[in-house]
Amino acid sequence: MHASVIRRHLGRKWWRYALLLGWVVVLQALALACATRAYADEVQDAATAITVPYFQIKAQRSFSSARRYAGTLVAARTADLGFKRGGEIASVHVDLGQDVSSGTLLAKLDTRLLEADLQRTQADLALAKANLVAAQADAQLAANTEQRMRKLLQKGHASRQTYDETHLALRARLAQVDVAKASVQRADALRHAAEVALSEAEIKAPFDGRIQARYADEGSQLGSGMPLLMLVEHHAIEAHVGLPTTTAQGLQPGQPYTLVIQDQTLQLPLRTVLPQVDPATRTVMAVFEMDTERQADQRFKLGGVVELEYDERVVSSGFWVPLTALTAADRGLWSVYVVNDQNTIERRLLEVIHTEAERVFVRGTLSEADRVVQTGVQRVVPGQVVVPVPAMHASL
Repeated sequence: MHASVIRRHLGRKWWRYALLLGWVVVLQALALACATRAYADEVQDAATAITVPYFQIKAQRSFSSARRYAGTLVAARTADLGFKRGGEIASVHVDLGQDVSSGTLLAKLDTRLLEADLQRTQADLALAKANLVAAQADAQLAANTEQRMRKLLQKGHASRQTYDETHLALRARLAQVDVAKASVQRADALRHAAEVALSEAEIKAPFDGRIQARYADEGSQLGSGMPLLMLVEHHAIEAHVGLPTTTAQGLQPGQPYTLVIQDQTLQLPLRTVLPQVDPATRTVMAVFEMDTERQADQRFKLGGVVELEYDERVVSSGFWVPLTALTAADRGLWSVYVVNDQNTIERRLLEVIHTEAERVFVRGTLSEADRVVQTGVQRVVPGQVVVPVPAMHASL
């Protein structure tokens, strides 16, 4: 009885157990398919992960900034030449661009009046000398007379009055000699002044050089001190460069520095740094000397531009990173991407301190342990998983 009841019950419910078993099989198949798909996705992600080159930075307390300071080529000596006394220009013996030697006569005034004045002073001197000779002769005669009268007075053959008159006459003659000597000195001084005036009617080259400018011609009336010619010492050239006072303090006189003149790089020694600050530019003047061979090079023209290349040490903590590693951020800042320990991209904000051609000096939220993405920053975003490769082995 009991067994038959069980058989009837199973006969009525067998389809329910079959349906349950079927659902179990279906669920197991779906789970296996999801696991297989997830594994395949992981394999595909690993196969398609982006390879990024990275480098590790090094902290520095200062950096060297390559700077350029502009200046000009100037002559070691330049002179505006004119006459000390005004007058009419009689002759100009040089023209623009002409080379002259020291002592060469360059120009001359009309000197007819000056020559006449010199002749007059020479005549006055001759007259003063003749008067001196006459006064000396009279004095000698008076001295002889006084000596004879002294002897007669001692013997009692002359009165005291006569002797006194003779003695005073001698003193008067000696005074006339002093006056004549003074007249000679005065006449000689006037003659010398006339000679100086005559010499000042000429312009002679004070040093070897080249005529740079000519401001007047023959027949012109030139005032006292007005320039007629400009003379430059073109064989002695200097480079004058204006520098900030802080930069100038680091220069050492006598040491060579790199200057670029007309695309030619030269090593020129620093002669001196002038002590006074230019009130207009707030810079001090550094003077560099050119050697004799360079000075003779006609390609270097006075007034040409010269540039001083100087590596200046700046005290500031930070890191050097290449420009290819930078990406723009908000609020005027910049950033770089780093690869963390899980090979995931992270962003680091930076402040740019100094920029050069291919690199920048920055400071910010970086450390020497960070692996900084060097190139290809446009291909990655924060949170992305990548394959980091040292930059020296990366294909850039």
